[in-house]
Amino acid sequence: MRLNGFDAGRTGLALLALVLPLATAACLGPSTADKPPLYQNLAESAGDLNEAAARDMINAYRANNGLGAVALDGRLTALASAYAGDLAADAGKGATITPDGRLEARLAAAGYAHGAVSESVSAGYYTLAEAFSGWRDSSPHRDTMLMASAREMGIAAAYRPGTKYKVYWVLVMAEPDTGDAS
Repeated sequence: MRLNGFDAGRTGLALLALVLPLATAACLGPSTADKPPLYQNLAESAGDLNEAAARDMINAYRANNGLGAVALDGRLTALASAYAGDLAADAGKGATITPDGRLEARLAAAGYAHGAVSESVSAGYYTLAEAFSGWRDSSPHRDTMLMASAREMGIAAAYRPGTKYKVYWVLVMAEPDTGDAS
C-alpha cells in the first residue's frame, strides 16, 4: 500500500524489524553483564563483588542516617575475603554461619591498628542489593553498617557451589587507630 509516496508495507516491516528485538530485550530484562553491580548474581559471577559499589551503597545509607562516609581499606577487604572463603569452606562441612570471635586476631595478623571495630557475617544473599536489604533489616548488621566511629571498611563475598547458601558475606567496619593520644 502506498500513501503519498510512502510504502507502508515495506516501512512497517522495517520498523517491526527494529522494534521487535528491543521490545523482546525489554521483556527479558538486562543480561548478567548489563546488570548494575548491585544486582549482579554472585552465584553466576563466582562471588566477584564490586567493593566500590558496596562502599557507595553503605555510605549512602550512613549519610541518610547522619553519619560520615567510610573508605575501603585493602587490609580490611583482604581479611574479609579470607574469612568469607573460610566460611564458605566450613559451610561445606555443615558449619553454622556466625562470627567466630577471632576478628581481633585477624586484624592483628593484618597489621591493622584500630579503635572500635565491628563485623557482620551472613550467607545466602546472591546480590549486593539483597545483602544490603537483609543487613538493613537486622539490628546487629544495621549496627555494624551504622557504626558511628567507623572511617574504613572491608567487604567480601565468597561463592561455593554445592553448599546450602552458596554465597558467603563478611563486612568489617573499623575506626583506624591514628596514634593520636588526645
